Amino acid sequence: MKISISALSVAYGLSPEALRYYEEKGLLTPERAGSSGFRQFSLNDVQRLGFIKSYQRQGFSLDEIKHIITCCPQDELIAMMDAKRDELREQLILNRAIYDRTTAGTDLLRDSERLLLHPRLCQGCAAYLVQYSSVSELFSSVSDSPVLKELIDALPLTSYCTVLPLKRLEGESVLLPVGVCAPVEYSAAIHADFSAMRMSAGPRSVRCLFELFGHELRSVAQVLELCLDFMREQGLRPVCDGYTRQYAWFSDEKKHRRHFAEMVIPVAN
Repeated sequence: MKISISALSVAYGLSPEALRYYEEKGLLTPERAGSSGFRQFSLNDVQRLGFIKSYQRQGFSLDEIKHIITCCPQDELIAMMDAKRDELREQLILNRAIYDRTTAGTDLLRDSERLLLHPRLCQGCAAYLVQYSSVSELFSSVSDSPVLKELIDALPLTSYCTVLPLKRLEGESVLLPVGVCAPVEYSAAIHADFSAMRMSAGPRSVRCLFELFGHELRSVAQVLELCLDFMREQGLRPVCDGYTRQYAWFSDEKKHRRHFAEMVIPVAN
């Protein structure tokens, strides 16, 4: 049985150029039909191509696949597949965290008309925080801080934030620093040394969805006062630093910039 390169490319969704490249790599060994030189693939090539596609989907490179199908002891293949399985497990954890993060963001945006600038009392939550006095200080610290680099690499599971110091929540006039927050629910997918960060957590939290306009710190300060008024009305007190979480930044059909974030303040009675 002989199969043409065009038939094989259609079956596997590969271009003829890709099949020729596989041949150059020594992964396929088609015959040439007479003087025309047309490639004709055998059943062995078809089966081999199926394994190539399967191994690629498991994360193996073409060089690794060539080693596997040409000269690879069984014990070595098991070790290679165990390593790929570990990588896939890590990817599953990351994908699940990103899925949950996207779900939370879309739920807030769908309900934004009701939630916008309306503080609400929610179940407790926790996040790891790193803090800097300014945006410029934050970015100038990246080269000397592996933790900060890991947190920035982990976007969108982390986000830049405004930190709400406990002193400010208790009424003192202090500046609002900036930083990066990493919600605890995503920490399994973030490879960072969280022992070098401080945690913000409480039995319950006051949250408020808001949009940033113009000078961001001024907008955050306004939302903070709204949340503090709500806390006083509900007889709630802050238990540690609060923070903001970023959810979406886009331009709408009127070319208006939209920047949605949520303020989170851990509280108790």
